[in-house]
Amino acid sequence: MDNTGFFTALFEPRNIAFIGVSTNAFKWGFNIFHHLLKGGYAGSIHPVNPQGGDWFGRRMFRTLEEVPDPVDLAVIVVPKELVPRTMEECAGKGIPAAVIITAGFSETGQEGTALEREVLDIARRGGVRIVGPNTMGMYSAYPSPVQAVMMSSTLKQGGVAVVSQSGNLGTSISYRFIRRELGISRLVSSGNEADLRVEDYMEYLERDDRTRIICLYIEGLRNGRRFMDIARRITRTKPVILLKGGTGSIGAGAAMSHTGAIAGSFATFRSMCRQCNIILVDTIDEMVDTAGLILSQPAFTGNRIGIVTQGGGWGVISADLCEAHGMQIPPLSDSVVAMMDRFLPPFWSRRNPVDLVAPGKVAMITDSIDIILNHTEMDAILLLGLGYMTLRARLWMESPVIPKDSIEQNARLMIGEEAKLLGLIGEQIKRYGKPVIPVIDQVAFDDPSEFNIVSRLDREGIMAYSSPEQAIGALARVQEYYRRREPAGK
Repeated sequence: MDNTGFFTALFEPRNIAFIGVSTNAFKWGFNIFHHLLKGGYAGSIHPVNPQGGDWFGRRMFRTLEEVPDPVDLAVIVVPKELVPRTMEECAGKGIPAAVIITAGFSETGQEGTALEREVLDIARRGGVRIVGPNTMGMYSAYPSPVQAVMMSSTLKQGGVAVVSQSGNLGTSISYRFIRRELGISRLVSSGNEADLRVEDYMEYLERDDRTRIICLYIEGLRNGRRFMDIARRITRTKPVILLKGGTGSIGAGAAMSHTGAIAGSFATFRSMCRQCNIILVDTIDEMVDTAGLILSQPAFTGNRIGIVTQGGGWGVISADLCEAHGMQIPPLSDSVVAMMDRFLPPFWSRRNPVDLVAPGKVAMITDSIDIILNHTEMDAILLLGLGYMTLRARLWMESPVIPKDSIEQNARLMIGEEAKLLGLIGEQIKRYGKPVIPVIDQVAFDDPSEFNIVSRLDREGIMAYSSPEQAIGALARVQEYYRRREPAGK
């Protein structure tokens, strides 16, 4: 079967055989099967266990041969010694795709490498393509959720694909996407890559209409030239965000014992990524920050930044950070200052950064953005200091020294005004086709109430940041990607 057919069976299976299902809640054969059922998969699932019986009312087949239906995908969670025989059964059943969760192969040394080679030889003779072994599993959002992974939380459908050579890192990345309401299209832990490698998944994701962004965690590559060729082609139409593990001598050794990946010179790898216009990040959070900005804001290539802040200090450090990243903070013209003088208090900064000095009305914020985007050549706006209005109003209502009936009306008015502001920001982004990026203090991120402004923005599809450093770092990475992007077909 060609790769196209294999990937259809992997990510869009009509029937799944789960080989090694368990009723013991402490085993992966229990938990991954539970996640698959709970995730909402709409096709047929056939659990296989030599003991037979049932899995809480669902029949367990003793052998794969007993399964009456054709099977597109096998999920294998059996002891490593049984994997070769299991693979022979998959080949005999004509199953095109298998995910081998089981560990204990090439990551453990020569004996494990020989066992892995045996499994691969059987699979190739039988026309089965393999994910893994030593993988935490895979997830596909479309057309029906397939959550055959170790992670417990239900993933949200969306446009970000995640390919990770580490199951642990793939889980951590995905949990952060869940927290920020960023949906995933496909997720795969490539494990030891006995058969399918990162490059194979990338080729599929390049054609996948459901995927808008590809996020990679890589410890090592076996075919750097092929990776470069594919990445250079993909980045003309889809951003690729990459986090590299094994950049130091200790980490490189850990990578070898983890997935068997050989991590080469990081300086060479960094240069390679730049040539391919891959967005290279240093942390998981930078990956999520960058993906969120791409998904929530219009594309832009310019580097002229307007800063609108409710307090002066954030404006100062943001200007410093922008300059450090090679971005410009253009001055405001006299005519623009005169227009803003009409509605801003006399103590505003009269310069970029625009310090509104704790504005009393939402309109001061939105009108300032309108003036800047209408009458200057700014390419993006950093909006600093949202959240304080809602936080202050909520604390009024919870205060033991203020009678609730005397303050509740004003508090709810203030909360409502800031909620209205969020909607207006979304409208401005659409109207001007330029990024307006909200930066909100950490205290508002941590607000446990129903009024949490960050959660509201996440639901609106607008990524917010808890510090200027986060926002400006993401802004600089994304701006460079769009600036360097080659036309498709070149």
